Amino acid sequence: MTKGADAFRSIGEVARLLGVAPHVLRYWETQFPLLKPMKRPDGRRYYRPEDVRLAAGLCTVLRDEGLTIRGAKKLLARDRGATVRERGLERLAGLADIDEAAEPLPEIDSLEDEADVMPHGPRSRHRRRRTLPDKVPLSGWLADVVAMNARLRDLRPTDAAAPRQQETLARLRDALARIC
Repeated sequence: MTKGADAFRSIGEVARLLGVAPHVLRYWETQFPLLKPMKRPDGRRYYRPEDVRLAAGLCTVLRDEGLTIRGAKKLLARDRGATVRERGLERLAGLADIDEAAEPLPEIDSLEDEADVMPHGPRSRHRRRRTLPDKVPLSGWLADVVAMNARLRDLRPTDAAAPRQQETLARLRDALARIC
């Protein structure tokens, strides 16, 4: 069962959705006063839909676009976060498109089937990879990686920037290997 778009979400749900750690969201709350989730008396945070959009927008401008905290604060001050929320909405829409297009995990009918799906037990670090169809819309960062890959593939050893770009390519391959 999935939550609706207007549902409140816990800090863990938002962190998983955006691909950041919960402590990052808590830090952003200290730096950006507009990001203010509701708190229960026991201290648990619940993010409203506008908080989720703002956090997604912050993730885009800080991580994908490389803005500093100070730059993001200025951007938020310009229009009370409307631009950042709009970018967050785009990010969330891209994540939803990718999620919908992903191949669903197989249903488990028996314990024997479960052993096939989870070869090393329930706490396994080995996860099944979900494959995406060819026509999945690329989110901003993925499009940047694909474009960079094409530029690096066209690189000639005689180019002046070749050694530096080869180092970048090696770091990119290492980072992708850790993710996949």
